Amino acid sequence: MNTMPLRSRMLAAALAMLGAAAAQAADIPLDPNLVALFADLHATTTKNNPHQRAGLERCTREVLALNPRPANVLFYGDLSFNHGDTNDYRLLRTLVKPLEEAGIRWHAAMGNHDRRAPFLAAFPERAAAVPLVPERLVSLVETPHADFILLDTCLEGPVNGGLDDAQRAWLRTVLSGRVKPVFVGAHHPLAETGLATLLAASPACKGYVFGHNHTWRQKATDGVQTLCLPSTGHWGDIGYVLVRLSADEAVFTLKQHDFYTPRPAATPEQAKPEWAERVKRNDGSQWRVPLKGDISLSVNGKEVTIARADEPRKGYLMLEAEGSECHSRNIFIREMPARTTKGEQK
Repeated sequence: MNTMPLRSRMLAAALAMLGAAAAQAADIPLDPNLVALFADLHATTTKNNPHQRAGLERCTREVLALNPRPANVLFYGDLSFNHGDTNDYRLLRTLVKPLEEAGIRWHAAMGNHDRRAPFLAAFPERAAAVPLVPERLVSLVETPHADFILLDTCLEGPVNGGLDDAQRAWLRTVLSGRVKPVFVGAHHPLAETGLATLLAASPACKGYVFGHNHTWRQKATDGVQTLCLPSTGHWGDIGYVLVRLSADEAVFTLKQHDFYTPRPAATPEQAKPEWAERVKRNDGSQWRVPLKGDISLSVNGKEVTIARADEPRKGYLMLEAEGSECHSRNIFIREMPARTTKGEQK
């Protein structure tokens, strides 16, 4: 007779399935131009909250089923459910093992539900001998066409986030004179970091990526393009984002599995119709980010012309209208950092 508790047996079976999938497809190549983005994992062993674990397991299975697989998976904070509980991180170590066995590298930002000491106790190999920023978990993930920076906005107590002066100084140095495109990110929204002015002034910064709000949302914030990620299984938009990078652009595609708040419906009949409608509407949504400095003109949502690999020039701004009179409004101009333009070169 099997005396193992039902919850333990279910977890063991799920992990066995993940491990078997990884073993069977060990020869699947890794693509450095594919990156998977997970946020708000909230790993927990509490019996009343199985959906967080189930959601993360599903996202992991789908990543492992890709061919090729992403070479990197980025975790945008709130890895723990209960404010850095040691058991949360022990479970997380088990749940990420199939990714590691497949050779996929993962990198994590800290969220308000996380605590650095328990995390590093569970993952001692994550303590860098020479950290990029002292006493903070900061990552610079390099890919062929664009890099990703994960900042540490955990204040270890408050729900809101913040960025210390040391991280801000480090980031300013990294962005200064940088040419290669980069996506800066953290767990908390841009407004809580105080980085908008710095990022808006950097031509290399193509956007700011964050979690915390559990909602797929792309918008401009203080002159910076931002993307809010879904949660892998906590509440709100449920799923993950897959990024495909090329020399020309980065395409962020939403893989939405579900939507619920504050927790999943107990039965399919209890699920609200608008939840399913939201999933249907959102799944497959994309955020496309040019990486070469291209300027495109779209009319009624259709791209009609594009200038590629443009360079700044000194002169006038022109608004074009073809065929009929055109009225313009809500025009925003972002001031770029000073640099020598072709019109000023000797």
